[in-house]
Amino acid sequence: MKAKKALAWGVAVALVVLGCLFLAFQGLQDFDFSEYRTRPLAFDFDGYSVAGTLHLPRAENPPLVLLVHGDGPADRYSGDGYMPLISTLLDSGIAVYSWDKPGIGESGGNWLSFSMDDRARLAATALATVKQQPGLQTSPAGFLGFSQAGWVLPILAQEPARGDFFVIVGGAINWLRQGAYYTKRKMELAGASGQDIKAALKAGMDADLKLRPQSFSYQDYLASGMDETPMSEPRFGFVQRNMRADSTHNLWHISAPVLTIHGSEDLNVDPVANSNGYREILKGRHKANRSVVVPGGTHALLRAGLFNYQLEGNMPAGLKTLFAVLGRRAYAPGALETLTGWVNGLATENSGAGKPSGRSN
Repeated sequence: MKAKKALAWGVAVALVVLGCLFLAFQGLQDFDFSEYRTRPLAFDFDGYSVAGTLHLPRAENPPLVLLVHGDGPADRYSGDGYMPLISTLLDSGIAVYSWDKPGIGESGGNWLSFSMDDRARLAATALATVKQQPGLQTSPAGFLGFSQAGWVLPILAQEPARGDFFVIVGGAINWLRQGAYYTKRKMELAGASGQDIKAALKAGMDADLKLRPQSFSYQDYLASGMDETPMSEPRFGFVQRNMRADSTHNLWHISAPVLTIHGSEDLNVDPVANSNGYREILKGRHKANRSVVVPGGTHALLRAGLFNYQLEGNMPAGLKTLFAVLGRRAYAPGALETLTGWVNGLATENSGAGKPSGRSN
């Protein structure tokens, strides 16, 4: 009897181990694009070269998505964080192009010198470059932007639209309101009292008023002591240049299809207020417009129960390993299906053809 129990226990353990190995293998596949056509593709912008990579599915004349980064010094794969998403898009028959931000990876320039209009011009130049590639000249092409790209894509989407469709993930309509929400959630997570949070938000508003005038220099900023850990001078310039960002006006001038997606547990951007804001402004503009809040999703649409951190750098190494093991399964249920289904639905409607075929999941 004991031998039988030991054997049963051993079989159970072996099955669990095999199951874990299988999941790990499935997740790691999402970081391997070898079965698809992949090639480097650079373009010139304002006198320097911007380097990126074009990934093509097996389908002919596939819909094309260009990835537009959020904040920070991101390379074309955002430190490998984009890979499961790119893999999912390819499996759904969607081509993908992404690039290193100026001054990052193989790209020249300095992304911190950009305004949101500059970022939109760069993305439009990328689109024009990719559309010249064989097999993509007649493809429906649009942009998929993350977080800060929520102020870039509405510039691209306003008439005349530079793109056939637009997907905004974790976007905020107003820069200053987003900053206040971020501060509030950060302090709540740290256990701050309501009174301390209220005082910090008031101090933040006062600091924003000081920062607004271009006459307020970096030396003035350092002397003010408004930040316990001061920004670098390039970051100061970037913030001062873009802190007035508000996409309301641009959104009112959009007739192209727009999908906005937020995770319900977003710690960086108020998901309900911004999703409702997009929905109200874009209502009736295009029949395909949708504003979705994914249950249990983070700012990046990952599973909030595992990966909900305001900054990627705050995530423990063990969870980063788990992300690699899970691959696309690290995303909140329904998030990626919503995105790929919407893009392919538009492509099918425009072409009259069936859904492009990709690698099965």
